[in-house]
Amino acid sequence: MPTIAWPGGVVRRVRRWTALLTACAAACAASAALAADPFAANNGLYPVAAAAPGQPARLLWSGPLRVPNFDYPAEAPPSAWLAKAPRQPLTVASAPDYVRRLKAFVEPSLRRLIEDPSGWSPQAAGWYDMPWQAEGDALSGREAILGSYSGQVLSPGTFHGLDVPLQNHTVIYYDRLAATMLKRLWANPYRPNPGVVDFPEGSMVIKAGAVTATPEQWPVVAGSAQWHVWRPSAQAAFDASRQPGAPVPAPQLVPLRVLQFDVIVKDSVAAPQTGWVFATYVYHAQAPGKGTWDKLVPLGAQWGNDPQIAALPASTPLPPLTETWIHREGAPAYALAQLGWGGRLSGPIDVAKRHGVIYTDGQPRTGTQRASSCMSCHGTAQTPFMANLYPSPNRAFPPDGGTFLLYPPGSADWNRWFQNRNGRTPQTPGAVALDYDMLIMFAVGAAEAAAGGLAHTAPRRLRVH
Repeated sequence: MPTIAWPGGVVRRVRRWTALLTACAAACAASAALAADPFAANNGLYPVAAAAPGQPARLLWSGPLRVPNFDYPAEAPPSAWLAKAPRQPLTVASAPDYVRRLKAFVEPSLRRLIEDPSGWSPQAAGWYDMPWQAEGDALSGREAILGSYSGQVLSPGTFHGLDVPLQNHTVIYYDRLAATMLKRLWANPYRPNPGVVDFPEGSMVIKAGAVTATPEQWPVVAGSAQWHVWRPSAQAAFDASRQPGAPVPAPQLVPLRVLQFDVIVKDSVAAPQTGWVFATYVYHAQAPGKGTWDKLVPLGAQWGNDPQIAALPASTPLPPLTETWIHREGAPAYALAQLGWGGRLSGPIDVAKRHGVIYTDGQPRTGTQRASSCMSCHGTAQTPFMANLYPSPNRAFPPDGGTFLLYPPGSADWNRWFQNRNGRTPQTPGAVALDYDMLIMFAVGAAEAAAGGLAHTAPRRLRVH
């Protein structure tokens, strides 16, 4: 191919135009970012009925709409939890006491969140929200009534005795100590600094989830506290997820029943390998107590991925886990049936089991594959988004029941998800680790997308795990 000799004046003009276009692109990206509202309360959809032209809209919800709390403190006192918690590495024998004490510790500020959500506010209770979570449609973005996020729609039959689709809607909050780090991360909300993501010792994150099944459809939730969200029904969301290009279904007032409550605490004494303890509680209708809070019983705790067991050949009989404790004698059967790979901790709404699996070696999986755990999922929290939440070469994942490509269980590739890393070490070399926090990963990605950043590759619709 011949070389073109450009006259010097042309070269200078090309350079000027290139610089001008680059500056315009940067200005446009900045303008797009500033047009977005990182602290919006919700996705802008409110529980109102359509009205005739010229007539006022009719409200369908008489309760309050939750207002997020972004008033992050610059400082916080030392962790009151660590002053009370056992100060020794967790074991399977000591985990039950730790989990019991942890629930009692957060009860004063969070019991009302579970049992009377309309009467609870994050400002009064001292819990904090994440910015950049409002953008979306009826299926995504922070919802207006509870400020909730929507999980995947699960196929009928995922849970024994439930023959309708199921969806969970979840709220996530950070305690005061954790919020001091969020203040540094979002010092400039349009230009987050993920390099500072390292939660102080004792920081807590909570996730509470409720599901769309009614007691008539699934007796498991009988007697559980009722929440409401402004979302499409689970059936409508299920149908839309299986029709590429289908219009987003309209929201409606959807009643929910509380099913799961998680507490995640930064405790490097209890969890010296990872720095984090994940504790999951699930609703048990037959448990003693006066209200739903009392009937949230421990499912278990996880403080590591048991990598020494993950590395064993799949054909080898596996020894007991040493970094997960499961409350097999007291947890309900529906929750025990949804545990993660090798019996690792995963809550029933966390979708550890996948259907329609094909392995990268070309072999299909009959039935379901347990493919995740609390820590293997959260360990992928990094920026840019470079690893699936599951052990898969694909970054996105399909609707439940769709064909899912996974690495073969126990393979070297699969086991990259089941390592013990501290929160400053990313799963993918070259990425920035986000200290096991999935919501930060999605929020940073949303901020980058608003600014036209190329690093945003995370799915546009948040699916909480």
